[in-house]
Amino acid sequence: MSRRGITGYCLLLGLASTVLIQAHETGFPEQTLKKVFPEATGFTARKKTLTPEQIQRIEQLSGSKLQRNDNPFSYYVALGKSADGSGVLGTVVLIDARGPKGAVDLAIGFKKDGSVSRVVVVENGDDPKLSAKEFLDQFQGKNSKSPLALGQDIRYAGDANAGQSLLKAVRRGMYLLQAASGS
Repeated sequence: MSRRGITGYCLLLGLASTVLIQAHETGFPEQTLKKVFPEATGFTARKKTLTPEQIQRIEQLSGSKLQRNDNPFSYYVALGKSADGSGVLGTVVLIDARGPKGAVDLAIGFKKDGSVSRVVVVENGDDPKLSAKEFLDQFQGKNSKSPLALGQDIRYAGDANAGQSLLKAVRRGMYLLQAASGS
């Protein structure tokens, strides 16, 4: 079904046309990926089907339920001129979060060591402060072993429930990527 057909179908059902969110572009989401790794010369798509045990572990560690589109898990390897000569810059994970006021779509870039290089809010149907650079930049360098407590390690001046939902989504992305890479 074409994008126009899907939009028409959504409107027919009474759903907002914003169902078509840029993080989930039809086809390859290159525009979104370039927001995370602008220096990349290309991206390679990967997909991993998670076991029930992996899903349970991810949900337990992240404090959030996997979304319907999290399994099979799709992620993108960013390619380009890397410092180590491998040609791999990192990985991009597209994650959905559900805040108290609406959906938030994220693109999270991870360095090869598993730490966050950049978090980009692609679509924000919740608290506008979730898109603030000052908030998102606090995730840089964090990994799955880093403390990530809202109000302690991560400061947020907006709706605490919205901030918590985004934080859990970043954590979920970390653990999804770990499971996909076998670590």
